[in-house]
Amino acid sequence: MAVAAANGWEVHHVDVETALLNAKMDKEMYIKLPAGVESGELADVRRLNLALYGTKQAGRLWGIKLNEELEQMGATRSTVDRCLYEWHHPVHGRVFIPVYVDDLIVAGERFSGVEAIKIGVAAEFEVRDMGEVKDFFGMKVMRDKKTKKPTLSNPGHIMALLQAFGMDTCTPNKTAMASGVKLSKTGENLLPDGNRYAELVGFLLYLSTTTRPDIAFAVRVLSRFMSCTAQDHMRAAKSVLRYFRGTTRLGVMYGANEALQGYVDADWAGDINGRRSTTGFIFTLNGGPISWASKRQSTVATSTAEAEYVAAAMATKEALWLRKLLLALGVDGGAVPMGEDKQSCLALVNNPEATGRTKHVDVAYHMVRDSQALGDVAFYFLPSAKMPAEGLTKPLPSPAFMAFRAAAGVGEDLGAVARRCRAWRPPLGGVLRRHGATGGGQWRRPGLAAAISVDVAAGRSRPWTVAVPSTGVRPALGRVCAGRRLGGRPVGTVLERCGATGDVQWCNRGFAVVGFVDFGASRFWPYQ
Repeated sequence: MAVAAANGWEVHHVDVETALLNAKMDKEMYIKLPAGVESGELADVRRLNLALYGTKQAGRLWGIKLNEELEQMGATRSTVDRCLYEWHHPVHGRVFIPVYVDDLIVAGERFSGVEAIKIGVAAEFEVRDMGEVKDFFGMKVMRDKKTKKPTLSNPGHIMALLQAFGMDTCTPNKTAMASGVKLSKTGENLLPDGNRYAELVGFLLYLSTTTRPDIAFAVRVLSRFMSCTAQDHMRAAKSVLRYFRGTTRLGVMYGANEALQGYVDADWAGDINGRRSTTGFIFTLNGGPISWASKRQSTVATSTAEAEYVAAAMATKEALWLRKLLLALGVDGGAVPMGEDKQSCLALVNNPEATGRTKHVDVAYHMVRDSQALGDVAFYFLPSAKMPAEGLTKPLPSPAFMAFRAAAGVGEDLGAVARRCRAWRPPLGGVLRRHGATGGGQWRRPGLAAAISVDVAAGRSRPWTVAVPSTGVRPALGRVCAGRRLGGRPVGTVLERCGATGDVQWCNRGFAVVGFVDFGASRFWPYQ
């Protein structure tokens, strides 16, 4: 999507229906007819001719079948990623086809090339033409109609996750994991069997690897306690859900025309159980992240320089693969710039000589020196204050976490931006809803005001009366209301003014004012 955004390509989605049944079985196999199926014959077994869902080889056979058909159409399978195909045509230009099981993304320079591929696939399989990609593998894809710049987010999955664990009305957190939190395997206060911790972490792992790099570190830490889950671990996992409550519509954004850029950092001996260090790296392209990771190192480092050096080697491996992948997509950016915040690590990268302090370092990590010398990567010093990968190695305080999130290319998707920024004329008594973040509506009008409290998440409403001091005035734009209660109602409810003129201030813990509504005059002033 990052390359498509930079080049303004057409990106469409094709779904192959009952895909696995298009492949023939490669082995002689028989199945017993299920109960309720009457064959009219004595034998209750049948030979299986097609790759039935549930058989071990069905996915592989479908992959072989799809590869044969795409190659017959003239597509070439990439040697870098076996799920990527490229199709060239003198008139229609280049078309790239990433495949995920039965879902095909067709991205091309011209609309005619995209249509040609879709027609060719539809001639061989029963497909659903989904048109321009909007939802792929659970990710919501939104593109600006004029600039073609996309955002990828998972608001549906996040809301379903919050509701499944009863956290859809909780108070939001500003960070995924509080600064200073240290989780360990104590063996005390363990959760009983049948707890949903593994289920919750599984959901979070999916989100952290698709559209939410801001939770990658927290989720990787939580995944270490699957077999000995304690109350503290579940509490930390629900802290991520509280963070989701206020950031439902966050996702990755693309748009700026920027080359591939890498950042790498390490937290020395951050794991208190085994004293192993944590590696964090992130790669951005055209303004948004395309690859990131937060991993615990396999060996114990004896110094910060060694920990950073091991992290640099891990990031270099990813940089070399991304460079080859971009070359396959027609993007040649030369050496990959790699930001590193430790001068001692840079000295190890640029100095091929072994010293008494580094001679024990495994040979496998010295490949970073060769890659630097060959010009595949280019390490340079980047101060810690500007390091986007720092949030992938340790929990950060709120201001630093917000800076990390912005530097990593995580922001609100186009749907949230459109709802917040466009001016519209709400009807008398209407509700201004700030989807994707918990907000509190505050009435600023002298005297008594009859209102209705509406909980958007739960879909409930009840009338109530609130008294506002006669000295109440409209607060300045940009003011943040943190933890304020109004009329006994907690922050997190939306107030509706019934048929009278009044000013509504939208506020949220950690968020600035969105705008003001005059329901009497049906006017809305957005704050940008």
